[in-house]
Amino acid sequence: MKRGFTLIEFLIYIAIVSLFLVLVSGFFWNIVFGNIKESSYQEVQQNGRFALTKIIQETKKSTGINSPLPGFSSDTLSLTIAAANLNPTVFKLTNGKLTITKGNGGTYELTSDQVKVSNLQFTNLSYPNTPGTVRIEMTIEYLNPSGRMEYQASINLKSTVSLVSGGAAP
Repeated sequence: MKRGFTLIEFLIYIAIVSLFLVLVSGFFWNIVFGNIKESSYQEVQQNGRFALTKIIQETKKSTGINSPLPGFSSDTLSLTIAAANLNPTVFKLTNGKLTITKGNGGTYELTSDQVKVSNLQFTNLSYPNTPGTVRIEMTIEYLNPSGRMEYQASINLKSTVSLVSGGAAP
């Protein structure tokens, strides 16, 4: 009795092993690309959360809104701060990065090099004889110069914050 494989059995074996390897490698690449996508999204979320929190904190500490004027919108927010060395505190968009300038101090970036901020808009919703209210809107997206799908991540953020009457302590 002869032992071994026939050509047909060998081809079927190769086909089954090949199919298994294709499925396993596809599953592996889905895991890798999913991890990249998740990292991109986390970077966008962390930058967005930090930037929005910083704007809200500084707005609540302020004593007034210099610009935009009530009823108007702008891509720059200028706040009056009680401490003279921090007055004015200005948020604006510079080359795709959200920046803050406090008084005569330097300008600091609030977002990382891995993300780009766009559609930044501050709307002054204040009514006469009120401390002031500002609506903040912005889009933050992961920088993806190659246009690869697994690196595409963006979020739209909106928030409204009211100044505390008299301003909080700095």
